[in-house]
Formats: sequence, C-alpha cells, structure tokens
Amino acid sequence: MLLLTIHWVFQAAVLCFPLPSVVVAFNLDTSHVTRRYGEKGSLFGFSMTMHRQINPDGRMLVIGAPKAKALGDQEANITGGLYKCKLTQSDCERIYFDSEEDVRVENKEGQWMGVTVQSQGPGGKVVTCAHRYQRRLFVNTPQESLDITGRCYVLSQDLTIDTSSDEDGGNWNFCQGRARGHEMFGSCQQGLAATFSKDYHYIIFGAPGAYNWKGIVRVEQKNNTLLEMGVYDDGPYEVGDENLLSPDLVPVPANSYLGFSLDSGHSILKGRGLTVVAGAPRTNHNGAVALLRKKTEGSTRLSVVHTLQGPGLGSSFGYDLAVVDLNRDGWQDIVVGAPQFYLKDADVGGAVFVYINKAGHWDDVTPVRLNGTKDSMFGLSVKNIGDINQDHYEDIAVGAPFDDGGAGKVYIYHGSAQGINTTPAQVLSGKEHNITFFGYSLAGNMDLDANSYPDLAVGSLSDTAVIYRARPVISIWKDVKITPQEIDLTMKTCGNSICFTVDTCFRYRSNHASYSPKLTISYSMEADAVRWTQGLPSRVMFLNKSSSENDFIYNGTLELRGQNQETCITLKAKLMDNIKDKMRSIPIEVSADVVSLKRPKSRNGLLLLPPIQDPSMSSKKIMEVSFLKEGCGRDQICQSNLKMNYKLYFKQQSNHGTFSPLPVKDGVPVFYRNFEKKDLVLKVTVNNINGDDAYEAKLSGTFSNNVTYSGVRSQLAKPITCIAKQNGSQAECELGNPFKRDSETIFYVILSTAGLTSDTEEMNIDLELQTTSVQDNIALSIKVRMIIEVPLTVSGLVNTNTVHFGGTVRGESAMKTEENIGSLISYKFTVNNLWKGPTPASLHIHWPKSAKNGKWLLYLVKLTAKEGGKDIQCTPKSEINPLKLIKESSAPRRKREIGDRKINRLLGQRKILSCEDGLKCVILKCPLQGLDGTTVELKSRLWNSTFLEDYISSTPLDLIVKASLVLHTSARNSVLRTPDTNVTVTVYPETAIAPYGGVPWWIILVAVIAGISILALLVFLLWKCGFFKRATKDQYDAAYHKAEIHVQPSDKDKLSVEA
Repeated sequence: MLLLTIHWVFQAAVLCFPLPSVVVAFNLDTSHVTRRYGEKGSLFGFSMTMHRQINPDGRMLVIGAPKAKALGDQEANITGGLYKCKLTQSDCERIYFDSEEDVRVENKEGQWMGVTVQSQGPGGKVVTCAHRYQRRLFVNTPQESLDITGRCYVLSQDLTIDTSSDEDGGNWNFCQGRARGHEMFGSCQQGLAATFSKDYHYIIFGAPGAYNWKGIVRVEQKNNTLLEMGVYDDGPYEVGDENLLSPDLVPVPANSYLGFSLDSGHSILKGRGLTVVAGAPRTNHNGAVALLRKKTEGSTRLSVVHTLQGPGLGSSFGYDLAVVDLNRDGWQDIVVGAPQFYLKDADVGGAVFVYINKAGHWDDVTPVRLNGTKDSMFGLSVKNIGDINQDHYEDIAVGAPFDDGGAGKVYIYHGSAQGINTTPAQVLSGKEHNITFFGYSLAGNMDLDANSYPDLAVGSLSDTAVIYRARPVISIWKDVKITPQEIDLTMKTCGNSICFTVDTCFRYRSNHASYSPKLTISYSMEADAVRWTQGLPSRVMFLNKSSSENDFIYNGTLELRGQNQETCITLKAKLMDNIKDKMRSIPIEVSADVVSLKRPKSRNGLLLLPPIQDPSMSSKKIMEVSFLKEGCGRDQICQSNLKMNYKLYFKQQSNHGTFSPLPVKDGVPVFYRNFEKKDLVLKVTVNNINGDDAYEAKLSGTFSNNVTYSGVRSQLAKPITCIAKQNGSQAECELGNPFKRDSETIFYVILSTAGLTSDTEEMNIDLELQTTSVQDNIALSIKVRMIIEVPLTVSGLVNTNTVHFGGTVRGESAMKTEENIGSLISYKFTVNNLWKGPTPASLHIHWPKSAKNGKWLLYLVKLTAKEGGKDIQCTPKSEINPLKLIKESSAPRRKREIGDRKINRLLGQRKILSCEDGLKCVILKCPLQGLDGTTVELKSRLWNSTFLEDYISSTPLDLIVKASLVLHTSARNSVLRTPDTNVTVTVYPETAIAPYGGVPWWIILVAVIAGISILALLVFLLWKCGFFKRATKDQYDAAYHKAEIHVQPSDKDKLSVEA
C-alpha cells in the first residue's frame, strides 16, 4: 500500500506531457539489446538485481514480478514472485519458493512478493520481500483482524531454499508477534526495502509503516561465522531499540516512511564502521535521509548520526538512494533521488542530489544537483552501476520513468576525480523499445557477459526488462612522423613538385590487460582539412590513392593483432602549385575507429561486442609540417610591421576621373548623398616599414546599412584585387603574399550607397588589416554621418507676367460673377522627383488672400491637383471660391486696348506684395507621395477694387505667390535641395485712370515758370528782329503793288477766240 498508491497518481498526472528525446551514446550497446518479457499485468521488472552463482557457475538477472500469479498450494490468486533470466536463454524461469499458504494465520493475496530483490554478490544469498503480506488473527471470530506486517525470504546462491541453513527461508518477519495497531507494528510493511551490507555480514530491512508510519530500520546477522570471528555483539539492531521498542526513539515524525529506501557502507562516517543510509521521503513533507549507526557497544539501538534534509516541499527526497565512491578517494558518497523536486521558474521535474564525502564529515557538504526535465520523475530510481567504462571511477544510473511523454529514460553519469560529471555520458530511451515507464527500476554493478565490464538492466511498468551490455573501452594510439618537418619552397623534391612523407603507427590499449582480441580499424588522414571546412582549397594532395576520394583525404583499413601491438603505414603527399598560404603550417590530421572484431562470438555463445573508443581521449592526432620562410628572421619567425591610414572622398556621377574629399563636422566626416553623388570612396594607405615580410597580407572591410562594395582603383603597376563577399556587405583585398619589407601601397575602395534608405543617419566601415605573420590584426572603425538630399523640387508658372487694374470701385456684395472681381491670373506648380520613387511630402502654397487691412487681394476661384493621374485633395477647401461666385456665361469682354499706353516710371522702385511683407495669407496644403510630375493648378482673380482704393498712387507692384515642399519623415538627416519657389506677377494701373491720382505741385510750378521763360525769350527775339517796328506809306505802296494780282484770260475764253 503506502507509496505504491502514489506511483499511480504520478502516472496519471504526467502522461499528457510529451517531452523531446535526448540521444547520447557511450559504451552501453544499444544495437544488441536483450529484452525479457513477463506475463501481462504481473509488473514484471518492478524490481531487479544481478546475481552470480558460483556452483554451478552462472550469471543471471533476477526480476521481481509483485503481481504474478500464485504458485502451488496457495489459496491466493495473485501473490507475486521472482524470475531468473540468463542471457544465453531466450525465456525467463520462475523461481519456485513460497508455494504454500496457511489461510488460518496468513493471507498472501496481493502480498507483492518480489517488491524488492537484492543479491549479496557472487556466490552469496538473495533476499526478496512481500511488504503487503498479512497475518490473520482470531480467524472466524468477531475479533478477526489482519496485520500488514510484511515478510521476506532469503534464498541460497542457487536460488533455492537450503533447509540446512538458518538464514534461508521465509522466517524474516520481525514485526510478527509484536504489538499490533498502526501506532506500533500492525502496518509494519517490512521489506519495502531490503539489502545486504557490503561485507556480507548483515541483512538490512526497512519497515516504513511501523510506529504510525514513522518507519524503522533493522539490521540482522546473516553470517554464522561471526561467532567464529570473535564478533559476539551481533545484534539485531533497530531504530527504536530492539529491546525497548519505543516510538519515541525513532528520529523522524509520523508519516515519514523511514526505511523506504536503503543502502549501507563502511566508509561513510569517520571510524569506518557499518553505516546504514535510510530514506524517509515524507519527513516534514520534504523528505530526509538518515545516516544510522549502532548507538554504543552492546547496544541494540540504531541511532541517527547525521541527517540530510530534503530541499523543498513535496520533493520526495530519499525515495531512492545509492552509496558509491564517485571520486575514488576511499570515502563513500551518497546519491539521493527526489523525483518530485521542482523549481517554480524552471522546467525541472525531479532531481538527484550528489553528496561528496569529506572524509566522514557531512555538516558542510553542499550537494551537486542533477536536474531532470519537466514532469519526468527524474530520480525515482538511483543505482550504483559500478565502473561501467573501467576508468577506475564508479558510475551511477538515474531513472526518469515519466520522461519523454511517459516512455521513460535512464541517464548514465560517470564518476571522476572531481566527484561526478554533471553531463550524462549516455541516455537510454524506452521509446526505442515501444514500452512505457522505462527506468522504474535498475540493476547493475555486475558483468553478465563475462567481458570484464559491468552491464545494466532497466525495468519498467510494462512487464518488460531490457538488458544493456557494456562494450569494452579502448584507446587507439597513433604515432605520426612527417619527413621533412620544414618545406623549402625553392627545392623541388619530386620532379617539378615538392613532396613529403607521413609515417604512422597504430596500436590500441585497454584498461584490462586480458582484453586483447584482433581488431580491424579504419583510419583516415586529412591534410589541411581546416581550409576545406572554410571553403578554401587544400594545399596538399595524397599520392597513389583512389580517384573517387578528395585529394587531401586518404582512407584505409588495417589489422591490429592485439593490445599494444603496432601496425604502421607510409603515405606520400605532394604540395599543390601556386599556393597562397605560405605562412601557416599544414596540419596532418590522423583519426581511427574500430570496424569489427575478428572473432564474432565468445565461448558462452554470446556475440562479442566491438570495443568503443574512450571519449575522454582524443580520437584524432594532429601533426604539422611548416614552411621555410623567406624575408623573416633567423628564427624563421616573421614579425611584420604593417600600418594603415585612410581618407574619405566622394565621387560625382558626372565626373568619373576625380574624387573630392568629404567635409568634416565636429570631427566626423559628412557625406551629402544626392542623385548625382552616390559613391563613397575610401582611400587606404598600407606600409610595412622596418618589418619582416607580411605573408598573406590582406585588408578586410565590413560595411553597414546596405552600403556595398563597388570596385577598387590602384595606381601601382601591380594592381590591388578585391573580392566582394556577403552580397557586397564585405570585401577582402589582397595586398601581397608576401607584402615585402618597406613596401607601401595606396588604393581606393569604392562603395555604393544606392541601397541606403532615407532614414539612415550614419554608416560604419570596419577595416581589419590581417597577416599570417606575427603581428596583431589592426582594426579601424570609421563612422560617417549621412545627410540625404532628397531630389524633390517644385517649379511654378503663371499665365501672364503683368496684369492691370482699373475701372470703378465695387463692393463685395456687388460681385455676382468671377469677371466682376478683376483680371484673371492662373498659376501652375509642378513637383519633380529624380529618384522616381515615392517620397512622402506635401506642397504648401502661401496664398496672398488679403491685404493688411483685410480687403480682398487675390481671390482663389479654382484649385486642381493631380499626382500619378489621380486627384489630390488640398486643404482647406473653404478657401476655394468662398463667395460662391459663378462664371459669366457670355463672351468675355474685350479688354481696353492699352497698347503701350502704360505709365513709364522713370523714378522710384517696385513695391513688393508678399506674405513675408505683411499680407494676410493662407497656406494651401496638398499631400503628395513625391511622384514625379505632380501638378497643382490655381485659377484666381485680382481684386480690382482693392487696388483702385489702396494702390492707385503706388509704383508698379510685384505680387508674389510662394510654394514650398515639406518632407514627412522621421529621419532627421533628410533635407531638400530646393524646397521653395516664388512666382511673381507685376501689377500696373491703366493709363486712363492715372490723373485721378493728381500731379505733384512742384511739377506744375516748374511748368509755369518754364512757359513764362520761353514766352519772354520769344518776345525778345522778335523785338530784336524789328518785328514790332511801324512801316512808311511809300514802303507800304511799293509793297502793295508788288503784291497785286493781275487777272489773266481764262483758258475757256482763249479757246473761244481761237474758234
């Protein structure tokens, strides 16, 4: 009963949480697994132990099936039992014992025989128990009762009951006959855990139901020879005292289940006497492990010397445990399972705590915690499996039966000088065998197949047990010699090429001197393999090899005749022509692995497992052949002295031959990128003054923010070559191999910024000057500030450059049609985008709506905007024809012919009318996407009356309409090259209305004075000429006569006379 009920609760709770599988492999062979199956529903595999008979010799796995059917004369149906399974037999055999039942005093129905089973060791006893065995009292009376006392059997080494032995049989039932009731021994449940002491002298029982489930541990003599050895004080010893039987002496509270798990050792506490380690997984709801020893000499009480406390509430700390010397220091360590341990903020489902013994002192020991995956019940079973890889450190196995969605896993951990390797060396999975709750029980620490390596058995709740055999662990040693060790590139050693030889000898070693079979191994030699993994060609090729393989790899097989026996081979390799890397040595990598055994089967009929290489030993050996270097010191070490500096330029698209330096602001170069200026130029100067030759000198550049490598220019006779990488975001320029002492080179790296986005505020250029010579790489990080000049422009046109006003003054209410207002002025603004890509912006038109006094000035009649063939809605719409005037339907009036009758101003300057000069303006906003060819047309009328009233006496007027572009971007570095434009119309008054303006008084005065002066001068001249002198009569007559007209005959009369 007890915690077995808890098992099924765990099962139901976690089946719905599948977890990913982990695959790790070492020396437990997973290819030749032995499976043993029990009767369905028998819980075959609930408990297990490995056992070895001496007479006759036999190795087997003993498996408990606590729900197996009853045997022989038993009245019960389900009693449980044991099975023995040999590797050389296909089936398991039921062990025949406990075949009778006296129903008058006992009840074996559901007694769970085989709930635990343990072997004493080679040639020793086997103990198994039925913790739910019941004693019947007062049968067939009203007082009839049942006590769950439990009972254990001890079997001889041949798994029979030797009637001549006092130890053999089923009389191991110390709770029987004691005080009844659950407060004392009525629910004792002896045998839920049982084990032997490591010195074979004692058998130890746990009875977790005694004393109201406080639990007790009892140690009893097993070997009668103790009396002969002079050991007279031989127990039994018991928690609570064998004689006093006092629950007050039990060191744990009620419901602690002390004795639920057991192990023992003689090197646990200082003094090296027998120490029993007992788990109490429900102590204080956390769990605890008690270290028990005999109280005093002659005492029959087991007392607690030290207690390991559970780490957390409900963790079931102590559910299972193991005593093992992990670090081989002679002191035994303690491993404790806590399958219900969890961490609130982590996916941990169970844990194992490893306590490393400090020379028998436990007060200051801090455990190492191994975590299981979520809901895995990691630590439900813990087992000392011996030195499974024969590295002289004992190892452990940990079961997690609910891992991997309930399939279960087992984790193998190796011991080490530091205590324990916290990374599992191997993980076994139940999913591979199509079973569930794999890892519920474990058995090990014994060699089943006689290959000197202990094996492992894993039980489950699926009536299946799986046996894993351990493979021998070997190390393959490789001795490599290369001739010559240094290559002189000037000396040809095989024709026109350079060659070298590789001599390799192989042998293997095992931790067991007796293990010495013939092995076939495969070997591989790789030359310059690192370059191949980097995508670079190898500098070496092997000769006399198969053409189907890579030139730089040589594969083969050979036979090793036994342990520590060498087999050698010789290979010849050739150096490739025109290699670049002449500085780094050429690595020759030799690896080997086991292919097969020469003898497939052992004497006992089992297949011999091939050995596996020790993973703690490197499977590869690397030797190097170096180059004899020119231009270096006598020590053949090339210590170069490369230095580098740079300058930044830009390149105009229109001028391909020259570069211009970037301006610098606050110490940072600034690149004004626009439509014509897209390429950034990096001038690099590299020299190697007073340094040894720099082999494989190269410059690597990495460029950020979509800046890409475009090209390189060099002014030297031997040009610099650069290769673009990572789609142009990186470039690598070769400077020379070697780059000679005192050399200098100058070259220009051209970078394209065409991929930059408008929100890029800065770009980074990382340069690294590298060489395989002895010199640290030189790294420079260059920051460039980016200013993006957006090629978005606006231009404006007007239908006339001049316009006139005149006529009579009219009020606003008198305006009925557009023509009543005044002269027509039409504007057209065009937005151009040289990038041909969308650029969110808006066009703002500063419209001079009215004069300072609020009178109408320029009345907007209509606005039409189009972008990409689609209409644009400009705002505010209320400013378009706000008076709702209509267009006159009759033919437009013929304007007065003013010809050139304009007022010619010979004096003064034009007057400016603009928004900046005080006019009341409104901003018309038109949203744009920055597409090329966007147009905005505005139809307007000059308000004639305002000009007649306020500007009739002014000089000619320049009326200005301003249009500006505004970018809509979060980028602070985007600017417009020409964001504004002004359109000007000159306004004149008509000539007919000029007098209304009056003539200045000084002009009238000057005109009057000038007129009087001219008149006076004319009179004076006439007087001087005698114009005003009077004539005499004679003069008058002569003049008159001279002026008299004589009448001549007319032509008519003359014709008459002649006729």
